Amino acid sequence: MRIRLLLPVLFCLATARAALAQAAPAFDHVNGTVVVFNSDSPESKEIAEYYIKARGIAPGNQVGLRCPLTETITREVYTNQIEGPLRAAFASRGWWRTQKVPNEGNLAVLTSVRVLVIIKGIPLRISEQSHGKDPKTGQPIAPQPLEINAASVDSEFACFGVLDRKIDGPIKNLYFTNPEPFWKTPLTPLFLTGRIDGPDKATAIRLIDDAIAVEKAGGLYGKAYIDLAQKNDGGYKQGEDWIRNCAALCIGKGIPVAVDHAAPTFPRGYPMKDAALYFGWYTEHVDGPFLDPSFRFAKGAVACHIHSFSASTLTNPNSYWSAPLLARGAAFTPGNVWEPYLGMCTFLDVMTDRLLAGWMVSEAAWCATPAMSWMNTMLGDPLYRPFPVTTSGDRKVSADYRALRLAAQRWSAAGDRDTLIKNLQEAGSSLKSGSIYEYLSARVQTGKPGSAAREAAPWLKLAEGAYKDPADQLRIALTRADALRRDGDKKAAAKVLDEAATKFARIPESEAARAYLKQLREQP
Repeated sequence: MRIRLLLPVLFCLATARAALAQAAPAFDHVNGTVVVFNSDSPESKEIAEYYIKARGIAPGNQVGLRCPLTETITREVYTNQIEGPLRAAFASRGWWRTQKVPNEGNLAVLTSVRVLVIIKGIPLRISEQSHGKDPKTGQPIAPQPLEINAASVDSEFACFGVLDRKIDGPIKNLYFTNPEPFWKTPLTPLFLTGRIDGPDKATAIRLIDDAIAVEKAGGLYGKAYIDLAQKNDGGYKQGEDWIRNCAALCIGKGIPVAVDHAAPTFPRGYPMKDAALYFGWYTEHVDGPFLDPSFRFAKGAVACHIHSFSASTLTNPNSYWSAPLLARGAAFTPGNVWEPYLGMCTFLDVMTDRLLAGWMVSEAAWCATPAMSWMNTMLGDPLYRPFPVTTSGDRKVSADYRALRLAAQRWSAAGDRDTLIKNLQEAGSSLKSGSIYEYLSARVQTGKPGSAAREAAPWLKLAEGAYKDPADQLRIALTRADALRRDGDKKAAAKVLDEAATKFARIPESEAARAYLKQLREQP
């Protein structure tokens, strides 16, 4: 895999002093954010004005561009109608200073802006441009996989301050896995991006409203749903590992986790209650519980289903994954507009780690993405912090979710495991909380070899008794069956599923029990 290196370390060190001089005690989002919209679209302008008012962005920090109202544009259109006018605006308004750097060309070496908000109406992706013809054969030149010039508009914006780049494949993202928040770094030619978009105007506005509402309420609370694909061979294992790591990170932070260990996705009907986080992968189009008409994510949810073309279009709420996730209530999702190759997708575990540390979604997602000038798009309000380090607001969150989060913060060290379990058991009893017991059923399995069913059983029994909603009780039965199946006891797993399908036959979620039973019987 050949990726060009953006900015040698020597240049970063040379400019660090000047760049860090602009760093404030905290990120100044009022003046450090620029909103980009399509001036030929009244809807785009309206969403931009709504965002500026809602976030308190400086009124002058907006740029209207006259460009096509299509999702896909050519490289020529991007250069002439988007990139060129936007760079001219940065120069004329004094938002950056550019300089000729030896061996690198023109770069932004000082910027007052670190975040670019892309509003619905700005094109989404740039199509492949011809590489010319072979002089010997006269046939079109077929580029190597990592030398194509198609890209997302958002990813081009992320390296917007590198003025002289040759467009022939991805460039290395020097912010990838950086331990610091973006505004503290000297990476002045790079920008954080987030796209306020979706199948309709209402979805775009909701992305703004939900992000702000969750922050005011003290952060994002709920359950995490992890959908493994059992792709553990060759290059696929990397994606599976990301998602497994997400589960462990969530458990470590006191978030209840439900994991689908079966190869297919969560089945239709699966009782995905209070879904604050969702991570899955591999299937092309939205399916499973997301097809249920009543399904909605928890307000402010972060969700991602990794697929090469997850964000090929944002106009159809039932096509691919990114638009459907947003249409069903998610507030943020990273996606891909063309084939990125798995190793250059957003690393979901790195993103989750940074989110849980209190970072903005744009920081977390771009810190987890290896390349720029490539296929990635970040959909949602880039300033959104789902998990603020310090919380405030009315805290209208159920007591069990708060108890879990606080307990994990207080007793997260490995030596405090028994103390954590003991205190949560007492809290579960006091609050009569199925969520706390469900969390413990996953927590006690973490880092311990042996029987999944044996470890989880006592906690699942308590959870089933504490929950009053039949859909929650069904989910506990599905979890019990999964633990038995993973232990190799298919007969016992089938019995649990068969009993659940009968017991909960009157609720639509029972479809999930029948689907799992069918999967189990079809296994060799």
